[in-house]
Amino acid sequence: MKTSMSMIIIFFVTFFAISASSLNPEEDCIQRNIDRSQPPSLSLEPPKTSKVEAVVDKLCGDMARAVMFSVRITGKFPSHYVKSMCNVFGNDDKKVKEYVVKKWLGGSKLASSLSCAFP
Repeated sequence: MKTSMSMIIIFFVTFFAISASSLNPEEDCIQRNIDRSQPPSLSLEPPKTSKVEAVVDKLCGDMARAVMFSVRITGKFPSHYVKSMCNVFGNDDKKVKEYVVKKWLGGSKLASSLSCAFP
C-alpha cells in the first residue's frame, strides 16, 4: 500500500513539475537539450539531479524516440515538433536549422525543408 501511494505521489510531483516548467513538454525538452550543450559551470560541485529531473529526462528521451520514429517513417519532423522548435527559437528559421543539424542525425537533409512560416 505504501509503495503504490508513493508512486502516485511521484507521478503527481512529476506531472506538476512538467506542467509548471512549460505548457508544452516538447519545448521544455528542447530547452533542456540546449542547456546541456552550454559550457559547464565553473563550480567544483557536480550538478545535483533529483528523482523528478530523472523522470523528466526519461520522458524527454521517450519524446525524442517518438519524433525520431516519425522522422524515419515520413522523412520529416512532425508539425507539432517543428512548432515547438520555432517557439523555443523565437521563429528564427536559421536557429532552428542550426539546432537540427547539430542535434539530429542526418540533420542537414532534415533542415533543408524546415520553416517556421505556418499556413
